[in-house]
Amino acid sequence: MDTVIVITAETPKASDVVQTLRDAGLRVLARRFDDDPDELAMDRPDVVVIDVPDERRVEPVAEPVLTAGGLDHTPIMVVVGEAGLTEASRLEGAADFILRPLRDTELVARVRRPLSSGGRDSDDKVRVGRLVIDVKGYEATLEGKRLDLTYQEFELLKFLASNSDQAFTRDQLLARVWGYDYYGGSRTVDIHVRRIRAKLGHPYAACIRTIRHVGYKWVNDYD
Repeated sequence: MDTVIVITAETPKASDVVQTLRDAGLRVLARRFDDDPDELAMDRPDVVVIDVPDERRVEPVAEPVLTAGGLDHTPIMVVVGEAGLTEASRLEGAADFILRPLRDTELVARVRRPLSSGGRDSDDKVRVGRLVIDVKGYEATLEGKRLDLTYQEFELLKFLASNSDQAFTRDQLLARVWGYDYYGGSRTVDIHVRRIRAKLGHPYAACIRTIRHVGYKWVNDYD
């Protein structure tokens, strides 16, 4: 059975994140912020959720988990309030951000998505110049070097590159890539696009075009 670890400042009974995921039938282990993050891998989690209280800064809470040993391929999600979203977006290694106030169906859908994907869904490879997106191998390489993408960054890059020259609104990307109807704004799409562009660098970052008043589209024009 898949295991979700929720790192929280509250007791398991008081944590709405823990209780919502358990009510959805998931196996959830609760851990505290002062627990040794390097011991998390011993529980072999399939997803880690860091629930950051509004009164705490995001980086000191999340960074030890993101850099912990043994979690390199584990999707790590960060639950934050609106005030903490900008700081959370700068975190390297966070797969996704879940914005408070929480909506139960959204939380469960976003945690379940990497659990159900199994990491691979076809034998296709998407090639754009020296950029290769290996869907089966679940990795992207640029000029032969592997890009260090989080789960959600890879999913978004794969979707856009697989649907080149098609413009998508932010809401459409949330529904098609994240797999849910987002509640509370769409800044998470902009954050992930910005991070993907930074990792692609010149000239491939320009393949993700911003369509004013619409959203984004991928164009195979990287010269």
